[in-house]
Parts: sequence; C-alpha cells; structure tokens
Amino acid sequence: MIDINIPEFRLRIVEGRDTLYSFLVRVGRNQKQYLALAGTIVDLRTRPGEGHIVRISRHPLFLDPHYGRRFTHTRRDDGRTTLMPVIPWLEPEIDGQRYGQLIHPTTNPKTLGKAYSNGCIGLGEADAWYQYYYAPVGTRVNFRYSLQVVNSQGDTIQLKDIYNWKGKVQNQRMDKAIAATLARASQNSPNGCLCGSDAE
Repeated sequence: MIDINIPEFRLRIVEGRDTLYSFLVRVGRNQKQYLALAGTIVDLRTRPGEGHIVRISRHPLFLDPHYGRRFTHTRRDDGRTTLMPVIPWLEPEIDGQRYGQLIHPTTNPKTLGKAYSNGCIGLGEADAWYQYYYAPVGTRVNFRYSLQVVNSQGDTIQLKDIYNWKGKVQNQRMDKAIAATLARASQNSPNGCLCGSDAE
C-alpha cells in the first residue's frame, strides 16, 4: 500500500505491517486557480481518500496546466536546465474518481515538504523509482489528512493544519462537473499531468 499523510508531507510504502520506505513529498497548494487544461477554476489542495493505482505512465508528457503547452526542459534547483526526466508516474483513483492527482517525481527538491503543487504528490527523482517498483497497477493508496502523528521517539506531535481543515478528517468530494472536466482533460492528454510547475 502507498500511504500519504498530506499535512506531514510524507509518502510511505507499506507491506503488511511494515513500513518499507518513507519519503518526503510535496502536496497541493491551499488555493483555487483557473487551469486551462481543466477549463475551469480548480481547488489545488490534494484530496484525501482511498483507492488504488489505475495507471502507470512510463513515458509521461509534461504539460503546463495554466496554458496547455508542452514542456520539454526543466530548470533544476541547482540552476541547470535539462531535458525532462523519464521516470514513470502513477495515477491513483480515489473514492471512484480520477482527479488528475498523480504521484510523480519533481526536479525541484527544494519544494519537498511544502504545499507547492497543483494537487499532485511530488517526490524526489530517486525516491520515485522505489515507489514505481513497489506500486504496480492495483496497489492500494490511502491519502489521509492526519494532524497527530507519532515520531520515531514515540512522541505524539501535532502537525500544522496546512489546509485550515481544523483537524477534521476531510474527505473532499469534488463537484461532479469539475471532476468530469478534469477527466476529459486527462483523456485528452493520457500520459500527462495537470500539476506541472517545475518545467519551463
């Protein structure tokens, strides 16, 4: 199973009762914005819920969600410009919906541990290979919003409420019209993502 705790910025690969790996990730921003690919204003927060991996994109397209143009290069945190990485992306279906909320690598590791994306889960490039290996199609996913966690010393700590959900476990159901629009955008670009913000 892939377990993602949104306010903890943490993705875990879980097998049985064992956590095999734990990676720092970035999540969606706490704002709404018009995205040309969706054709509407979209809530960019990463949505909690349960589901499974329904598709793996081994040759992803990088699309600017604001203008719909394709990216071919990225400017990395170290200032270098390179071709976009060819690392597989995972698409989960959450509570029966495909939101375009993918799990994929970012070439900007400075954004990890932040609410920075347009809804996708971004993780380091090396970490993305681990999650690809351990998460074939059908793998269960759990996107949760847990504000209390236990650290490695066994202490319970309270996380910042990054989406101002006041500690309530939110199962944000997307408006059906918006979900249908995002699904159409995803079908028009079956190997692409609506979240890109690293590319140029």
